[in-house]
Amino acid sequence: MKPKRALKVVSGAVAALCVAATLSACGGSDSDSGDSAKSGGLTPVRFAMASPSWNAGYAVMAVVEAEGFYEEEGLKVTTNLFPSATQAAQQVAAGGADLGLMTVEPVAIGRDKGLNLAYFSSYWEKWIYSLEVPAGSSVKSIADLKGKKIGVSAVASSGATFARTAMKLNGMSENDVTLVPIGAGAQQINAIKGGQVDALALWDIQYQLVRNAGVTLTPLPVKETADAWGGGFATTRKNLDAKKDVLQRFGRAVMKAFVFAKANPEAAIRDLWKLHPETRGSEPEAKALADGIKVLEVRLAGQGFDDKTLGSIDEAAFTRSLDFLASAGLIKKFPAKDIYTDEMFKAFNDFSHEDVIKRAESAG
Repeated sequence: MKPKRALKVVSGAVAALCVAATLSACGGSDSDSGDSAKSGGLTPVRFAMASPSWNAGYAVMAVVEAEGFYEEEGLKVTTNLFPSATQAAQQVAAGGADLGLMTVEPVAIGRDKGLNLAYFSSYWEKWIYSLEVPAGSSVKSIADLKGKKIGVSAVASSGATFARTAMKLNGMSENDVTLVPIGAGAQQINAIKGGQVDALALWDIQYQLVRNAGVTLTPLPVKETADAWGGGFATTRKNLDAKKDVLQRFGRAVMKAFVFAKANPEAAIRDLWKLHPETRGSEPEAKALADGIKVLEVRLAGQGFDDKTLGSIDEAAFTRSLDFLASAGLIKKFPAKDIYTDEMFKAFNDFSHEDVIKRAESAG
């Protein structure tokens, strides 16, 4: 792989972030203004979520609204979806959102571009991208991918950048493979079942959706991202101080939803269906529910439920993510603490986990 090409793919998007941030400084909305305007005694919060659509992988973010956890924390949250982490970061940097949910790339890459974004809570404690192949494939290692076709959601996606970087780190060039955009949903499944691709470069819940469609997959290990951090909630450096109380309340509301979803995944999926009926699909209810729970459980894995450290960020894991990006020439090495703080997770967990569990267990 030629790192400059990967850098070009991502740096163009980051340049757009910087333009947006500059424009906001010249008359865009001020993110502090939300705290001064109350709605029914609740503090308005604008939240940018990096996902093209709602699905069971984001059921926790439906639970927090459906179960009234935002309101319990005195917040009125407006959630807007954006197709990529870059676009979600753009909204936060430009003042169009108070905070956003995004993977690690745009904040890390934007650090030297003056975006001044930082994470304050974990959501994906593990790196979510990986390479996988259909069961029975002759591909047993990354080296075996030479001459093969790799399915990605889009050629400029984070999954595609991950694939290019993984090949480079294993002595290959991006020209050794062909990246094939296969989209999502039925288009994605048909491409896989029809043999249009030999391998996949997607993310965890997408793989579970593929498995739900009856496709058996085998991972190809990428040691450089083993135990790396995936991403979480980010805001501007200014907001870390000016909106600390709001951020802590937001984080606490989300962690209540994590505990609720862990205790009763079925209720969490039904909350998702209630707020976003399109996620129900056309399958019989029992299968739709079982499939949704499987996807949700992927997201719940590894969230630290036993020691009540939900939302905490591990510095070593964060550093491994930065090392991976640096190896592709996407960033220069810098201390992980430059773009995150781990000072709020105790406030996030300052509630009765037991009471939320009881509430979840009694939910219909």
